[in-house]
Amino acid sequence: MAQESTSVEERPSSLDAHGLLGWARRCVEHLATHREEINALNVFPVPDSDTGTNLLYTMRAAVDRAEGEEAWISEGGGSAGAREIAVALGHGAVHGARGNSGVILSQVLRAVGEAATFTVVDASTYRRALRTAVTLVDHALSDPVEGTIVTVLREAAGGAGRSSATSLVEVARAAADAGAEALDRTTSQLPALARAGVVDAGGRGLLVLLDTMVEVLGGQAPERPDYFIPEDPFTEQSAQCDGTDGGAPDSSADTRYEVMYSLTHSDDARADELRSALRTLGDSVVVVGDGGTGDNARWAVHVHTDDIGTAVEVALSLGRVTEIRVTDMLDPVGASPPSGHRRRDGSGEGADRTGREPERTVVAIVPDGPLAELFSGAGARTVDPDEGGVIDAVLALSSDELLVLPNGELSRAQIGALDAALRDVDGNALILPTGSVVQGLAALAVHDPSTTLSLDGFGMADAAAATRHAHLVRAEHDALTLVGRCAAGDLLGMVGHDVALIETDPVDAVCALADRLLSSGGELVTLLLGADYDDAATQEALTRIRNGHPDVEVAGYAAGPGRVLAHVGVE
Repeated sequence: MAQESTSVEERPSSLDAHGLLGWARRCVEHLATHREEINALNVFPVPDSDTGTNLLYTMRAAVDRAEGEEAWISEGGGSAGAREIAVALGHGAVHGARGNSGVILSQVLRAVGEAATFTVVDASTYRRALRTAVTLVDHALSDPVEGTIVTVLREAAGGAGRSSATSLVEVARAAADAGAEALDRTTSQLPALARAGVVDAGGRGLLVLLDTMVEVLGGQAPERPDYFIPEDPFTEQSAQCDGTDGGAPDSSADTRYEVMYSLTHSDDARADELRSALRTLGDSVVVVGDGGTGDNARWAVHVHTDDIGTAVEVALSLGRVTEIRVTDMLDPVGASPPSGHRRRDGSGEGADRTGREPERTVVAIVPDGPLAELFSGAGARTVDPDEGGVIDAVLALSSDELLVLPNGELSRAQIGALDAALRDVDGNALILPTGSVVQGLAALAVHDPSTTLSLDGFGMADAAAATRHAHLVRAEHDALTLVGRCAAGDLLGMVGHDVALIETDPVDAVCALADRLLSSGGELVTLLLGADYDDAATQEALTRIRNGHPDVEVAGYAAGPGRVLAHVGVE
């Protein structure tokens, strides 16, 4: 039931930072509610039923980034403005964008950041943001198609522009109503939608955001009709099988893979060059930036193609490629594995002979305590390497598919023995190259159980490889190292297997390690701090790194007691 409407006098004429973040959080809630509906509407450009999931994932990434920004500013004694929150929403959305619809959503949020004043979002800001979003999206898309989220966005911007109201809620309502009318027309604009009798899924998702703005400002969301797929097996089957557009085969239906990755250390000119190159390799090409500058700028790249390798390789000379994700659009769950993947029972990957989808488990080798709790909280099963019997403990986990994160806790001989043991039992398994717990956490953050085991493992391994790591230990005796002589009890900063620095103070040591890793760039620093760091020391370390690197996100967690005093990871 809708909330009680707020009186005209009580309606806010603008949104401050808190109000804008509240709107974003509410968008996450509504997208979660409408996810299955939006997924069911998803028949164009390919019927992969993931538009709602992609929009929700992207919006959650935006909110996570904005909440981190707000917390960081508050810890420093400041107060975030609407522009800072809006910019953070845009950065988070670009960094976490999933699917074509998520990439487009990221530009809508980026546009709010570019349009907002420091303190508030008002009626003129909202109009300007929607106009800017249209410009950004039109520039980013290789071939905009009418009858999609692009049309709904353009009409919403037009509705806001035509409104002469000075109240933000009235401008928001004009935009939402114009977007809803445009959404209704999408059914007749695209033959694929007309055959299925549905509106565009991405446009429906955008309307959720537009209506949420009205709700947050006015207390009640506009009433909309139910959007659903008619229960007509013939209609649904024909829509999913031919995937045509305008009477001609839709090129997206002829390409198998959705390829996405992030591009950094580039610029707008090279992003344009990449966009042009990708157009020769596939369709649904989108290359969008987060509005940042210098090495901190990032572009989200999206293309539908059959040539995965070339789609990635063309970007290698144009910047730094990270976070590669590949989805088989024709069979996103039960796809055949790439050549070279070994199934332990010798058969193919995917659903078993009964049609049951395989259960997949991520196993993290990590000591019991706070670190194990971190991994468990992120969805992994944990095995304590200090208890002995690691191989038996892993084999005891009942799952069709296993992704094992060694996290630097196993020797090469132990990994070899574990691999041999896993080959002797039924199911699939991959042991991923995580050389530290921070690499393991980075890998777990991109775990995607909706794709195949091979592609999931590839994405997780890529995230681990993109995470530079170091750790801090205490010298057990006097010794001569690569950076000088250390005494027993000194703190040794280890990068790989080499001593990179010698310190005596735990805070100085972990800050120096972070500075060293950040010397070659980075966007996120993760600190896992052991028992030598109390609350005061932890806060001092976080503050010093944030002050020294204001454009870098810094997160700290307790690691508990152990031989390693601190872990540092940079992504």
